[in-house]
Amino acid sequence: MKNKLTLLVLMLCTLLSAQKKKNGTIYIEHPAMDVVEQFNSAFVSGDVEKIKSLVSDDFSWRNSTMREKPGTLKQLLGRSNYLSNNIENFEIKHYGGSYPDAFEYKKDNILDVKTYTWMTGYDKNTGVALNMPRYADFRVQKNGKILSVNIMDDQVLWNKAYDAYGTSKNGVIFKDHPLVSKVRLLMHSYLTKDVEKIKNNYTESTMFYDVMNSKLNEFKTLDEEFADFSKYMEIFELSEINESGYPDVLDYEGDNTVVISWWNMKFKNKISGNTAVIKQHIHHAFNEEGEIVREDYYFNPSQLPK
Repeated sequence: MKNKLTLLVLMLCTLLSAQKKKNGTIYIEHPAMDVVEQFNSAFVSGDVEKIKSLVSDDFSWRNSTMREKPGTLKQLLGRSNYLSNNIENFEIKHYGGSYPDAFEYKKDNILDVKTYTWMTGYDKNTGVALNMPRYADFRVQKNGKILSVNIMDDQVLWNKAYDAYGTSKNGVIFKDHPLVSKVRLLMHSYLTKDVEKIKNNYTESTMFYDVMNSKLNEFKTLDEEFADFSKYMEIFELSEINESGYPDVLDYEGDNTVVISWWNMKFKNKISGNTAVIKQHIHHAFNEEGEIVREDYYFNPSQLPK
């Protein structure tokens, strides 16, 4: 029995060993990494002559949008020249604990240097921040020249940067609109001091964001919001709500519709009898059914009457 078990273990080890086949070596240090680092530095600084000295005669490059034809050296030099002159604080650096790797493939006799960097800077003409991960694969020849570069970065952000040079429409603004009427009626309902009546203007899933008194993206539920409201009403009386200017409906391209409005709200301290008028700015987001799905408001409790 013991011999059988030993034989079985040997067969299993042989089988597992047969499933592995080495195809090269990964290096944490390699001369090709220095070439890549020089390339990135030259690209950021706009040193086109240095870039030329680091690449092969048949150099090409691609990003994730180039599915058919790769980019030329001339195009890459133009890109480097533009970015170095128009992107403030332009940097391409490894971030966190990341570092490059050199992959030396035995079967195909090729060498790839893979970098895991972060690109930062902002366009001095438009203010668009180019803050994105940038993963690149550099194929390096035996003579140390870079044959090709494949880059993966945030193409959505690049498109945003390009579009910023033009003018594009993102919806329509309305001064008069049925949703404006809904917001006005909502605000008037607060004067009734009837919590259940006020809550009827919302849905059970409406989210509330107290911009000045909450952590980033820390929302309140309908019940949480009106529990806080009721506490305030124990001390203060809301006696007036007056529209300041007029609300606007921002009907964005897509599904988003927002009503922004400004109100002057008069409060009275029930204990001291002091009064104060507080300006309130509110955003109401609506769904396709015309229901309020989110309310963001700017409220400064320090302005309440003492």
